[in-house]
Amino acid sequence: MNNDPSRNNSETTITRIRNILREYRGMPLDENLSKKIEEVCLDLRVDSAQQDAEITEDLGGVELPKVSSGLKERRKLERRNKDKIIDVIGVGLCLLNKELKITWANKTFYDWLNLKDSPLGKYCHDVYHCDEIGTDSCPAASVFNGKAGGIIETWIESGSMKKMCVQHVAIPIHNRDGNINSVLILTIDSTESEKTVHKLLLLQKLGEAMQGTLHLDKLLHLILTCVTSGYAFGFNRAMLFLVNKKHNVLNGKLAVGPSSLEEANQTWKELSSKHSSLKDIFKELDFSHNIDTPFNTMAKLMVYSLSDTREVVIFCAKEKKPIIIKDAVNDPRVTQEFRKALGVNEFVCVPLIAKNETIGVIVADNIYTGEPISDDRVSILTMFVNQAALAIENAETYKRLEDKINQLTEAQRRLISSERLAAIGSMSSYVAHEIRNPLVTIGGFAKALSRFTFTDSKIEANINIIIEEVKRLEKILNNITDFGKPSKPEKVDTQVCEIMVNTCILMENYFQEKNINVRKEFEADVPDISGDPTQIKQVFLNMLMNAVEAMPDGGDLDIKIRRAMTSIEIDIVDNGKSIPKEVLQNIFDPFFTTKPNGTGVGLSISLKIIEDHGGNIDVKSISGEGTTMTMTLPVISRKGVCSNDDYPSR
Repeated sequence: MNNDPSRNNSETTITRIRNILREYRGMPLDENLSKKIEEVCLDLRVDSAQQDAEITEDLGGVELPKVSSGLKERRKLERRNKDKIIDVIGVGLCLLNKELKITWANKTFYDWLNLKDSPLGKYCHDVYHCDEIGTDSCPAASVFNGKAGGIIETWIESGSMKKMCVQHVAIPIHNRDGNINSVLILTIDSTESEKTVHKLLLLQKLGEAMQGTLHLDKLLHLILTCVTSGYAFGFNRAMLFLVNKKHNVLNGKLAVGPSSLEEANQTWKELSSKHSSLKDIFKELDFSHNIDTPFNTMAKLMVYSLSDTREVVIFCAKEKKPIIIKDAVNDPRVTQEFRKALGVNEFVCVPLIAKNETIGVIVADNIYTGEPISDDRVSILTMFVNQAALAIENAETYKRLEDKINQLTEAQRRLISSERLAAIGSMSSYVAHEIRNPLVTIGGFAKALSRFTFTDSKIEANINIIIEEVKRLEKILNNITDFGKPSKPEKVDTQVCEIMVNTCILMENYFQEKNINVRKEFEADVPDISGDPTQIKQVFLNMLMNAVEAMPDGGDLDIKIRRAMTSIEIDIVDNGKSIPKEVLQNIFDPFFTTKPNGTGVGLSISLKIIEDHGGNIDVKSISGEGTTMTMTLPVISRKGVCSNDDYPSR
């Protein structure tokens, strides 16, 4: 056992340095820290009168008498022992003289700066590759000038091209007279601290991006982009599930990630060449990019009962804790179905928790790179996911509020429309009644006159004009009267395919006269609606007439009927003249028309009938392509069935 007091004192001193660094690691330099380190540095100096000239030069340049060669050897041995102890501290140490030249450095300093040659006698800025020489930011120069020592943080390339973030701390060394004759530079590895700061800044940026997105679909895409982006968490793939309380299930909502290794390599190559930061990715994020990918399609088909805790995603949701699956094949928490769907043996599940309630789960993996999923990575991902959960809850609340506002707006629109229609209807009925009496008289006299023979052909032609105009006026009056009638639909189980076919048969000669090619496309298994067949037929007549009038030179008229969830959709598509945007927004207003002989009530009546049936009408018109009128009506059953075979084109 070695009882050398010098060695024991050195070990004690080194322990003190290590404790001080552990206590202050990552914290800014202050007066207390500076004094503590300087006290230890004073203990490192050998004040013995027998210290050899080499040690004296390193620690202050004090002149000492010559000593015997045996004593020198002993001091050199002590020095080597001290150096070995200093080397295990875990920080780089070097001494600078007033010329800012290095007079001593420990092995850690050599290793971290990847030095091949001795730095002794070289200027510190040449060794550190520092740009602060001659500026107030140089901590060593500041110390020699009697100012407080500072800290410089920079990145260096250590051995094996490994990058390290280090802090250089300058500590003054005083001689016996209290003058500063040396500066001790501590080089501290702050890589992990820097990574932590980077992660916190990343979380802040991602949080700001999420809180600024209230559209739920865009938000979900943004969240998974963060999970899979190399500038953020860098997982290869990720999928997101949301809780559906109404049906007590966990639904797959979205998945982001390549479907093959080739696609992955191509995607990563494009991202690295186009984008230099996560901000760039956010700017050009295409929220529709992943809609039709096989991975996303598969995720949307994944539905799990919240009571089935055999599924790992349900277990994760219930436990409210992240789960790292290292071996899916042998892990009892992973069902064979889920493992096959995911196709990877290692993945992580992280719950989305908002206000202590699980609202969903994110699953991520590294199927292509095979990189292990570490606890640290999952820890920072969990912090992000917690922010994401709050953002999702905000987006869902916003969506519910938006829906309520839309419902109120629609209710207000209908109320105003009903009041206006009622007023117009009452007025139009009165006007029609007052006009009809003299019109009947005029028409009767004109018909009576037409039975006489006139020598002047002009008189006969004028009488015929009067008769035709009276007929037209009577038709207009009938339309106005129909518009003013507050008739309610007499609803029965109605098959719209059958009504549409009968309407087309009724208009067959009209289609031929106008050179219209009618094509019908009816989906199989179109169910019945609860409707008034007479009123529905009137709507179809109005819509088909409008489509034909949009094609004065003939054209194609497509009629499509299909099921859409809890409703049916009827498309009437023409390839005639499009409707200008400024006109499109007014086409359903009563008495609005652009036709020379139009009354402007046909579409208004049609919309009212469809709305009375719980449906709506949507119009899309594209210049050069034509117009599509889409009527949507709620279904009541699956009893009615129609197809192209039942009702072939005529």
